[in-house]
Amino acid sequence: MVQLSSDSKVFGNKLVLIKNAQNSILRSTNKKLITHKIKTLDSLDRVVAKSIIAPMNVPPYSNSAVDGYAFKYRDIKLNKSKEFNLVGKSKAGTPYKKLLKKNEIVRVLTGAIIPKNADTVVMEEDCIIQGKIIFLPKYIKKGINFRLCGEDIKINTKVFDIGHKIKPQDIGILSSLGIIKIPVFKKITISIFSCGDELIDTKNNLKYGKIYDSNKSMLISFLNKLSVKIIDLGILKDNKEKIIKTLNNASKSSDLIISSGAMSLGDEDHIKNIIENLGELKIWRLAIKPGRPVGFGKFKNTAFLGLPGNPAAAFVTFLVLGIPLINKLSGKKFIKPIMHKIPINFHYKKKLGRKEFLRVKLDVNKNILYKYPKSGAGILKSTSWANGLGIIDEKITQLKPNDKILFVSFNELLN
Repeated sequence: MVQLSSDSKVFGNKLVLIKNAQNSILRSTNKKLITHKIKTLDSLDRVVAKSIIAPMNVPPYSNSAVDGYAFKYRDIKLNKSKEFNLVGKSKAGTPYKKLLKKNEIVRVLTGAIIPKNADTVVMEEDCIIQGKIIFLPKYIKKGINFRLCGEDIKINTKVFDIGHKIKPQDIGILSSLGIIKIPVFKKITISIFSCGDELIDTKNNLKYGKIYDSNKSMLISFLNKLSVKIIDLGILKDNKEKIIKTLNNASKSSDLIISSGAMSLGDEDHIKNIIENLGELKIWRLAIKPGRPVGFGKFKNTAFLGLPGNPAAAFVTFLVLGIPLINKLSGKKFIKPIMHKIPINFHYKKKLGRKEFLRVKLDVNKNILYKYPKSGAGILKSTSWANGLGIIDEKITQLKPNDKILFVSFNELLN
């Protein structure tokens, strides 16, 4: 933990730098992963548990990249007229099986196997065709217009490493190799609940003093994108005994427990003290905005992540802390999100010692960042308007138009 200045010293406690929090979370998450094999067609978004080695070449044979004519390049040097005799046709799935003799040429269609001793293909539109006689153009390069055996993937090479998350195109690659099943890590189970007397579910009528819970439905939607099993524990009242009972039950069936709200120092904010007294609180209160009241630790040896109650703060902290944690628990190899330095179009002031995450929109045509007019931790609409986060370093206190800040897209954080 690092002692920070100005507003980072609140209640006499130290705030944790976000970088230290991220590192601590990843270091302390070492749960043994279980593996099993599943069908390739069912493997989207799953994490590879064992390196996948190519069992064959792709393509498995040299084939034509165009509709045209295949021949032996060396025949051109001895054939000044560029006149060749058409002796057959090769179609995808129905190859021409004979070897070519001197000055012989074969009609080939896209994807068709090229005769074994042919090495060059000329596009149909570049040739002059007179019955069974084909006249080739003057200038031809050896080896054009065909795909070599193993040009895409060579046999016995590594296709995907441990920790790789399967994308739609990866399923295409696996299918091209004839791989029916792959080893993956089993899905982790995440229990999630919101906490607060003021919260009610959207299926109920809104009463005076109550608000609809937006965090849990948002976070569950995120979890659905991360290929995990979800246990929805609902909305808990600010009741210490009820919270403890829920955590006890969740710890028996979950790899991770995520809560939203009740992580601060209010009279009815019980979760921080419960984790601290009955479990292990490794991190609490970050030097960031929004999202300071974040806690990470364990309850009965089950990982626990306590997010803020303010919706925009829960959104930001889930992106920068929750997703890396879930990826680590799932066995996914850590890949640092791609960030770019982009100029801004606004003035901004902040306090020294904390990192701030602005909800911003990148205008790709102008290559400039716009900030949502309101920056409060409860402004959830800003997260829908924005397409990424603008990150301002702890050492910076003010910005002006055309200054550059780091930008990371929401898609990149979810990748």
